[in-house]
Amino acid sequence: MALAEAAIVTKSTAITGSLLLASAVGLAFLLRSKPIARDELPASPPMPPAARQVVRSKMERHEAQMKALVSRVVLLDDDGVARVAGEIFDEPAIARPVVGDELNGLIPARFFVLQDDLRARARQLVIASGSHDHEAIANEFAAIAKSCVSCHQVFARGDGERGDEMGTRR
Repeated sequence: MALAEAAIVTKSTAITGSLLLASAVGLAFLLRSKPIARDELPASPPMPPAARQVVRSKMERHEAQMKALVSRVVLLDDDGVARVAGEIFDEPAIARPVVGDELNGLIPARFFVLQDDLRARARQLVIASGSHDHEAIANEFAAIAKSCVSCHQVFARGDGERGDEMGTRR
């Protein structure tokens, strides 16, 4: 009987020790230092300040729209997805430069391609949400996010030889 009690105490001590070790590792994991994302994009020398401000104001509106869109997509709120994607689609576009248009002529040409892509993807997202096709919703949301990242690259680093019109490297 004493041998059985000793085995139970040993097993109990081992379990307690394992739980304490797991708790310590979990606590260390939770309290570790975390990298902090920057709220601001680095300045882009190629785009003059006036042109940057035009693009920045549009990006600020998209920030709120994208936060709402993420929430609606994740919660499988098809009507909410359609509403927010429709807002993105309806957002007034920055006009492509015409002869004599000094301000819009300072915005990199790739920006306008990405702006058109964003609108087209938002339209496809509205269609996917209307058909309640969550796989298509996820794919179109991913395409919108890719378009946003590519546009941020243009904004932050200019329109150099960084990639094709969808932001992939050559």
